[in-house]
Amino acid sequence: MASSSSSARVNNKAALASASAAAAVASASSSSTVPAPVPIPASATAPTATLGELIGQQLQQLNPDELIYKDELQLLLLLTPVQRQKLSRELEDGDIGASTSSAPLSRPENPEEDDDLIGAVGGLSLASPTTTTAATTATTKEPLLDFRTHVLKWFQHLRHQTGHFKSEEESRRLREAGNDSYRKEKHPLKASDLFTEAIFLAPARNTLAAALAHANRSLVLYDCGLYAESYDDCLCALDLGYPEEYLPLIKLRQAACALKLRNFALCEEHLHELLHVELNQVFETRTHELWHQCEVLKVERFEMAVQTGDDLDTNDSKAFEIAWLDNSSSLHTTRAVAKNALIFESEAVAMVPSGNCRVCDNCGITQFIPFPCIYCSNRLVVYCSRQCRFKHAPIHAVECFGHQIELFESFGEVFGMPRLLQLALRMLITGLPEMLAHCRKKPTLSKLWSAINGGLVERQDIAYSAVLRLERLREEHASETVIALALASHVLAIYLSKCTTFFEQLEKSLPSASRMSSAEWELLCAALLMRHIGQLRHRSLTLCRSFVMPADPHVFSPLNEFQLWASPMRLQEGHLHLLAGEVAVVSYAVYPDTLSLCRHSCSSTICSKQSGRKMTALALLDLPAGSGIYNCFASGNYQQLRREERTRQLKDRGIRCHCNACQLSHADDQFHKFHRYRCDNPKCMEVFTPDALPHAPNLRWWLSEDYTQPECNGAELIVCPRCGEAQKLEWFWSFHTSLIDCELIEERCKLYAAIERAEGHLMDLHECKVALARLLVEQCLMVHREGATVLDDWEFNKLGSIMRAVLPGVMAQYGGQSIEYVKYFAYFWDVMALSNYKCNDRELMQMLNALEFIADEFKDIFINYYEDYIAPKFAEESYGSVVDTQV
Repeated sequence: MASSSSSARVNNKAALASASAAAAVASASSSSTVPAPVPIPASATAPTATLGELIGQQLQQLNPDELIYKDELQLLLLLTPVQRQKLSRELEDGDIGASTSSAPLSRPENPEEDDDLIGAVGGLSLASPTTTTAATTATTKEPLLDFRTHVLKWFQHLRHQTGHFKSEEESRRLREAGNDSYRKEKHPLKASDLFTEAIFLAPARNTLAAALAHANRSLVLYDCGLYAESYDDCLCALDLGYPEEYLPLIKLRQAACALKLRNFALCEEHLHELLHVELNQVFETRTHELWHQCEVLKVERFEMAVQTGDDLDTNDSKAFEIAWLDNSSSLHTTRAVAKNALIFESEAVAMVPSGNCRVCDNCGITQFIPFPCIYCSNRLVVYCSRQCRFKHAPIHAVECFGHQIELFESFGEVFGMPRLLQLALRMLITGLPEMLAHCRKKPTLSKLWSAINGGLVERQDIAYSAVLRLERLREEHASETVIALALASHVLAIYLSKCTTFFEQLEKSLPSASRMSSAEWELLCAALLMRHIGQLRHRSLTLCRSFVMPADPHVFSPLNEFQLWASPMRLQEGHLHLLAGEVAVVSYAVYPDTLSLCRHSCSSTICSKQSGRKMTALALLDLPAGSGIYNCFASGNYQQLRREERTRQLKDRGIRCHCNACQLSHADDQFHKFHRYRCDNPKCMEVFTPDALPHAPNLRWWLSEDYTQPECNGAELIVCPRCGEAQKLEWFWSFHTSLIDCELIEERCKLYAAIERAEGHLMDLHECKVALARLLVEQCLMVHREGATVLDDWEFNKLGSIMRAVLPGVMAQYGGQSIEYVKYFAYFWDVMALSNYKCNDRELMQMLNALEFIADEFKDIFINYYEDYIAPKFAEESYGSVVDTQV
């Protein structure tokens, strides 16, 4: 699972060099020392060096103090395997192009090592050199490490060691299980999950298994009413070699799907195809039935009245503008903006999934029927439709071979955020070809780099220019972190050169008379990748958060997921908290014209809603014209994190905060109001806020195993500063002891009593109240759901009262427009759905309004859940028309 922090994580199997490289990447300071790495084996027959060892050895041979540079291109030049003294003289002369031509980015010692790097879809088939010229044979070995040679060996090693979990036999077994589930159990949702797993496990070398799984799933999806997905499955089956003897079956299903989608021309096209094929009596009868239905629907078709834009009360004037000061940007409002009003919305220019859940690689949604790339070995790349797969094809053509050898996963052994490198790669491959199309003169590397830093950046008609204008993290010295990232950029540039046709695409973007060597393209792309990484380490990286299923992120279609659903987009009663109970970062994105240009403030003035690639920013308060638009770039605002933690996170991103919330003498007062205790010493009983706890960031000790393990019972967790007494916390230990056996009514009564006792010690809006309420409701709903015991009305009323009491605290800390508020009231909705417990009009309206701030696919699921289970219970009161109620 990708981490959102800047700390590195290292493969336990890596040697000391891997650990040293990881430490260099994780370190935010340039003063950290790196242990001597393990040397790379010199044998060319067994290239077993890891990426960490490659980077570690390069760091060992480099002195950061000697690397003086003004931009990314000069840094990459300094890292090339040439004599540094000669390179320094060339840099002083300013002839970058000459230095590059005489000293390429890296020169392979053994050209034959480039062989066997073949990408099935996005890659380039590389033939071995048939001859070796005398000049090549006589090439002198570079005085420094042949980094490029070892990188190519590493690529080959990855290709040979990449584990393939795909199995034709396992795919067949799951397909048969899906058939049994559909025909015998009459459970189409379970069958759909089984067929999806069969598609994931089907090998690329024999696509028949995948074709059969797609065809079987298309039938199930048709019965579930997912006609567009069913039609796409039919197309996938045909593309992958579905047997010709069953062709009428697929064509008939395509015609039926097209008819359901009211695409009459497409339906008639497939029916015409069937009429030219020899059909048995059943298929011929069904074909004529569909033809008749199509003709009837065409006659009955009528144009619906559509409200035009002239009928709507809209304000199309732009609500913000970009202001530039001292080479930095900020957003300001151009007119007065009311609270909850739209300020801006935009789509990400680049986006990558985080790895925490299944995400469409193109549009970024999380709830969909997956269509994987059959060539990717790990099936990490999935799409919600063939249309998204087609739109994403230019990007995936470059990345596919990287997924086949699990290149991006290998970066995770060294770097804390490997997806940041992949996002930088996508920024490059989507923008650079467009920019090169505007280069009319014959460019050299130096002229092209000057243009990228000069006139091309100011162009408003080039989308990539907005990306290049983004501010980036600037460090005074070449720290080990910077050098490690530069070497990683070098690795990606070598990948683009040797494993893809990307450089050929770049050549086509230039005038026909213009040609640059592969080494020059490597150098240019590595420098641009380094720039994008610096931008992402500053303000440009947006963490897109949404609900995730609590499942292994590498299992895309858990076989028990079907138990949640009553039908597509409609959950079983009491299962909403299982879908919405966990919130995590699902993708990383870049918004160069909007969110990345906002100034930082720990008291943000906007609330950003993420729905796939689309981001919508709404005002958190009334903003007068000309006021700044501020966003919080820390993981929490002044009510959710202490100033010390916010400052640390912002420092890592090169941001210094001078907002009002940080300038107050008691800057943590707003945070402390969610962490106040009443001393349990009968002689004191004073209200206090504890000091910092060593193993509990931001005072959330109940989340730390260092404090909640049984052996910690009675430990001096919290000490009252007034009387000096350690808090006994008997209510907490009693709660956790009874939670283990909560299927017993006696233990549940102890839980309710512990919650009541905690009320006397956790003051006002304490965060721990919310955590305990959630644990209690979650465990009790699990007991009720699994049938171990059935909760009665008294217990549901108890649970409803407990959960309802903590929701104002969640709203106060996170806001009524936050995904956290929706996360917690999902538990409350399940209690209401399973019982007769009710809330008032105002509370329910607040919950429904909060749904406007979550992803659209989850909003639809919540609305369906409300209509299915909650609104009918209030039909006799005013709740049936609560959507029209004004608060």
